[in-house]
Amino acid sequence: MTRLTAWTPARRRARELFVATLLVLADIGRADGQDTTTARREGWIVGPLLGVPGVGSEYDVGFFTLGVGVTRLVPNRPGLDFAIGTVPRLIPKGVLPIGVRIGPSIPLAVGPDVFIIPSAGLSGVGAVGTEGGGGTGGFYWGAAAVAARGQVGLRVGATWHRPFAADVSAWLLEFGVMHLPLPRRTN
Repeated sequence: MTRLTAWTPARRRARELFVATLLVLADIGRADGQDTTTARREGWIVGPLLGVPGVGSEYDVGFFTLGVGVTRLVPNRPGLDFAIGTVPRLIPKGVLPIGVRIGPSIPLAVGPDVFIIPSAGLSGVGAVGTEGGGGTGGFYWGAAAVAARGQVGLRVGATWHRPFAADVSAWLLEFGVMHLPLPRRTN
């Protein structure tokens, strides 16, 4: 069996790549503020969301959700994630369901036009109909990916919702075409 020595070109390159990766990861939060010629996006991500809800491994595309999502975008800094939506299928039956979520998020910049946005916070659902109304609250956690070109971006995300008074979790897959701020020079 041949043994590699510590000074082979392959091992040296692997070590250099490892060290460079560690340096980039250690500096990711500070890097965007050091170069005054860097253009970055800052502002609000806003747009319509189409969702597919489910519980466990079950889902029903017929109960799709329509909503609006809003996320504060300052790369690698805490922000806010908010969404409100409804289930259109139930409205003709005399029921107006509303779902809402709000919580902190951190838009992590993968590149100048690509972001991974983890978030967690409070969520709730309620409905009003001819027979009365009701609702429940809980908490949620999830993540979304946003890729932009110009001011238009595609958002794909998943959130898990757990009511305070129940042992059942629900999930929601969301897709949206969003409006994003254009990159601008920062000081």
